[in-house]
Amino acid sequence: MKNEILYGFVLLMGFFALTGCSEDSIVENPSGETFIYRMAIANGGLAGTDAIQGVIDEETRTITFNAPAETDIQAIKFNSKLSLGAHLDQDTYDFSQSNTVPVTVINGENTSTYQVTINFDEPKETPIITAVRVKLPDGTEKNAYVSEIDKSIYLGADSCGYVEILSISCLPKRTVTTLTMATNNVVQEHNPGAIELDFMGLKSEYRLLFAAIPVFGADFNRGNIYPFCNATGNLFGDFVGENTRSADFDGNNLLIVSREGGPNVRVIPYNEIVGGNPGGVSLNLDGVEMGTFLVSAGRISHGHYYVSNLSTSVGEDQPLKLYYWDNTSSKPQILLEFLGAANGPEGEVDLSKLRFGDNLNVCLDESGNGYIYFVTQDGTAVLRYNVTGFTNLENPTYIIPPTTLSYYAAINQVDGKDNEYTVTSVQAGIYLTDADLNPVTLIDQEMVPVRCTDARVITFDSERYLITTSGRWGAWSGDAEQTFYVYDLSDGATTALAMMNLVADGAPQPLFTYVIGGSNPASFGSAPSASTGWGVVNGKLCVMAAAPKAGFAIFEFPERE
Repeated sequence: MKNEILYGFVLLMGFFALTGCSEDSIVENPSGETFIYRMAIANGGLAGTDAIQGVIDEETRTITFNAPAETDIQAIKFNSKLSLGAHLDQDTYDFSQSNTVPVTVINGENTSTYQVTINFDEPKETPIITAVRVKLPDGTEKNAYVSEIDKSIYLGADSCGYVEILSISCLPKRTVTTLTMATNNVVQEHNPGAIELDFMGLKSEYRLLFAAIPVFGADFNRGNIYPFCNATGNLFGDFVGENTRSADFDGNNLLIVSREGGPNVRVIPYNEIVGGNPGGVSLNLDGVEMGTFLVSAGRISHGHYYVSNLSTSVGEDQPLKLYYWDNTSSKPQILLEFLGAANGPEGEVDLSKLRFGDNLNVCLDESGNGYIYFVTQDGTAVLRYNVTGFTNLENPTYIIPPTTLSYYAAINQVDGKDNEYTVTSVQAGIYLTDADLNPVTLIDQEMVPVRCTDARVITFDSERYLITTSGRWGAWSGDAEQTFYVYDLSDGATTALAMMNLVADGAPQPLFTYVIGGSNPASFGSAPSASTGWGVVNGKLCVMAAAPKAGFAIFEFPERE
């Protein structure tokens, strides 16, 4: 009897094993269903990194997308959630002939077809060249050097007489290219001409040069450092406590906004700093009143000075105020008294009782046109003003930031770009956004040193750099000393591509670092703010770092030779 039971048990287990195998195959394809539950374009936008969700109508078996015109429409890739065991009939789809294309779902012998429509936006991005392949007279083929900063193609064919242009790669990929002085794609050294680009009416041009690749950029192994900071024991007096949380530098002057010993807005000429005896002049504060603190944050824009108060609860009795000085001799002009009403996406938004003024972000062109941004201390709301002529502010707009930007956020316009901004705080990564703070790409917080903020993308001698300074707060154990960092951001035809390339292989190594905080425990505090600034002086790149209790330092680097 025992043997019979045991034998039956073995048969039963064998049966379960067999049915288990059968169910595995059924689980892979339980019913042959061919539904698309979710679908997104995986390679949208100029850089091919935008994920764009579609709207599915299951009754009509249609899916609709709205995508940038710059998307590579000849090779659309989809990320989809399908019925278990199902797959799409193709890896990529060509929308160049029609904006509606059939997409078939296959599950075993069963299929269903969805009509996928992509509505493309109007073009926004000026076309760029990403690569040029050439052939020299001796038959050698090589890639030319494309300088996006100075819009030049260095062919590396000096004294060759002529070269043949084999291929030109562009973004967007549908860009039409024209060689202005070529015959059968051959350009002559005495008059090589240029490459003209046209993407749906948006145009640009790159000059062709037979010269070899020049040496670009700053030499970070040479230069001068002017430290007035904790690390050198030469701490500038305004930074002794935590009452100096904002500084800016434009190559001509250093702006320090301080409450150390009372409200003081100081402007120090660069030549005084170089001379080792910075003193500067204090701006006139007649009429500067109201707020939790009278002065809090400041910025320089094309020689004009802006300072905000700090309001821990915006309202009638404590408005957010913005002051303006045309020069160091002028009296302050009140540009703004914000009480809380702003324009939101669905009407007026009440921002009263929020805390504004920990940061001030002035992004203006040489004519004084652009935007001014304020970010709340908790980092959940942004107030933006349109600015014209340096002093005319209008259209207060409420914007939701791309992430929570707690503690000393910064928004800076990318040098030379009309609609690119870096957005950072000591508790977030480094975002690249448009003027509405829609994210374009992100350098994760883990990829840069802890507490880095006030990141700026700058250009010098046809090279692109990312600069940032780290803050420090005693409550965050493990924070390093406040430190200034410079990263090479030149590898990429666009800012977005360069930022992605920077971290493609993990956390990047900086070109230059300098500790301003020192190891003194006194440099810890409850205000982990940090500042950067930059300018070009006598052909040299000059950059600044500053932080509370750490002081400031300015670094001067010559061109590479």
